[in-house]
Amino acid sequence: MAGDEFDTIIIGAGSAGCVLADRLTEDGGKKILVLEAGGNDNNWLISVPLGVGKVWCGETFNWSYQSEPEPFANNRSIFHPRGKVVGGSSSINMMAYVRGNRGDYDRWRQKGMTGWSYEEVLPYFMRAESLASGGDAYRGDKGPLGTRKSHSDDPTFTAFKKAGEEMGYKVNDDFNGANQDGFAHSQSSIRNGKRCSASVAYLRPALKRGGVKLETKVHVTRILFEGKKAIGVEYLQGGQKREARCGNEVIISGGAINSPQILMLSGIGPAEHLKDMGIDVLIDQPGVGANLQDHAAIAYEFAAKQPTGYQNNLRFDRLAMSMIQAYLFGTGFAASPPGGMTAFVKSAPHKDIPDIQLFARNGTYQVREWFPGIRPKAPDGFTLRACHLRPESRGSITLASNDPMAKARILNNFLQADEDRRVMRECVKIMRTIARSKAFSHLAGDDVLPSSDVQTDDQIDAYVRENLATVYHPIGTCRIGSDPESVVDMEFKVRGAEGLRVVDASVMPDLVGGNINAPVMMIAEKASDIIRGKPALPAAEGV
Repeated sequence: MAGDEFDTIIIGAGSAGCVLADRLTEDGGKKILVLEAGGNDNNWLISVPLGVGKVWCGETFNWSYQSEPEPFANNRSIFHPRGKVVGGSSSINMMAYVRGNRGDYDRWRQKGMTGWSYEEVLPYFMRAESLASGGDAYRGDKGPLGTRKSHSDDPTFTAFKKAGEEMGYKVNDDFNGANQDGFAHSQSSIRNGKRCSASVAYLRPALKRGGVKLETKVHVTRILFEGKKAIGVEYLQGGQKREARCGNEVIISGGAINSPQILMLSGIGPAEHLKDMGIDVLIDQPGVGANLQDHAAIAYEFAAKQPTGYQNNLRFDRLAMSMIQAYLFGTGFAASPPGGMTAFVKSAPHKDIPDIQLFARNGTYQVREWFPGIRPKAPDGFTLRACHLRPESRGSITLASNDPMAKARILNNFLQADEDRRVMRECVKIMRTIARSKAFSHLAGDDVLPSSDVQTDDQIDAYVRENLATVYHPIGTCRIGSDPESVVDMEFKVRGAEGLRVVDASVMPDLVGGNINAPVMMIAEKASDIIRGKPALPAAEGV
């Protein structure tokens, strides 16, 4: 791979990298190399939506990161799964399709991100999407990414929806449409009953068309430079150190954890930290690895007064038949991911837009495969989960050493801010109110975790500190902006370097109100036009 064999090298075949590989070669004439740390995504469990429970486990498809001890969460280490497979996290996630609130993008525009208002990003969401039920003024129906709305009539989800109405919330047919607020059926990146990952939607068509070369099981060690111009990549593959060169540019799409790590290993980052790690400083950029944000979450489990359909379907023989049916025909129980309802609500009346997302699951986290006389069922129950959509706490990604094989250090600082603690406290109270509503009276048994003894604010806070997790949406560690302190400029170019861009979740300036996979693909869609020098899509009108 020596010489200028490729025009562009993309590091990471995740949600952003797959989009870029497709869009940057769709006009022909370009040769792009995509380097992916994981293996291929051809395992059948990846394509079957319910298979997420298996591909999630272990490190075959997952980086399985752990944070540093979190100082405001009882010094616990928090699990951070990230996709280590072609398709990245879009190949192992829960397939939720959520765009965020329109106010998020208007906020970005107010922060100086010209061209990123809701009206200006909506056309890129629509260009990416093909909604199974058809498009409208907000939804696309001709894009590569298949999406669908859930319409499960499971009793748990029906009760969840009715509980929301009891509490004064509206039922929302489309939280990705005109308004986000309210209780709604989930939406998923699923097409014909199969996971529609970024690989399925973008990379596979690009590979078939030509112009893209994919290398898997590649561990990038650093960016190669001539002066401050990126000219290629050094990486390990099969135990051998190799190099790939490019004539145009290198694009890092490794995600909020890996992208800052690659930059720092290449000498771009906080100077003192790099010196401490024994790395020569190429560009002193304090923002690399800073500004880490994620959606902190807390769960509430309840016993069920009657058997749940989800648990019953996990009997070995039924589950086996369901998995076969889903794989062959894209139908049946296993053709949908766990969970079927969500909601976007406010933690306080003065909030302009929802700052809490709720999730309903018709089973507990202890559910498992079972069979009479061989393995007993887990106790019947259901789970509500809530996350804080716009936390004030900020964390960081730093190096553990100058060894490129060493995992980066993740420190979230969850619950550092008083407001974050208040919102998480409200999450617990709202979930308890839902489960104790009239709508749930025929379903909800005892409080399981936390117990009904947890009542005071201090008790709730203690429960949150001991049980807080995340919904796995890290962003912000290579922030985009028009200000000189941002890591990348408004064309995604790394400040101070030439021929080097970052395009992925790490460039997001702050969190949006919901799952981030759809916004990351939108960002890559928009970036692909900027990189190609194409005019932006016309802004949406009247929305």
